Amino acid sequence: MKKLLLTFGIIMTIATTSFAQKAIGVRFGTGLASSIGAELSYQQPLNNNRLEIDFGAAGGFSIGSDDYNSFSLSLTAAYQWKFNIVNGFNWYVGPAASGGLYFVHYDKTFEGPTLGLGGQLGIEYDFSSKGVPLQVSLDTRPMFNLLSPQEARGYNVSACLSLRYTF
Repeated sequence: MKKLLLTFGIIMTIATTSFAQKAIGVRFGTGLASSIGAELSYQQPLNNNRLEIDFGAAGGFSIGSDDYNSFSLSLTAAYQWKFNIVNGFNWYVGPAASGGLYFVHYDKTFEGPTLGLGGQLGIEYDFSSKGVPLQVSLDTRPMFNLLSPQEARGYNVSACLSLRYTF
């Protein structure tokens, strides 16, 4: 029985190290519309590709005026095709969709729902190959807001830094 359990343990260890890993962490960024925000981020492997799901909050501001200060909550999903550059260093690209809620700061009113379509493009280094369960990435997520209040409608692009624990 001990030999069977040891053999099973070795097989499971080899199997889990040969497949892509899951990752969870945070994604920090800024957008064109003077917004800054953070997201909780989760990545799920799908063969050689993956699904990234992010839940976040962002605030927009205008200097000298409270009229356009805003706040939004969003849930974003991106399918990513991942390509290896060298051991541990990858780039990825894929379509993304986002939905959320948009608020205005100065009177804390709910302005309406948001819905956006776009993509995601980035580079990452996975320290797992060095024995450290950490992934660091830089990416951009250009989105076109199809459904949103007038102030948030149109094109937006963000530049983000992500730190994730891999398991």
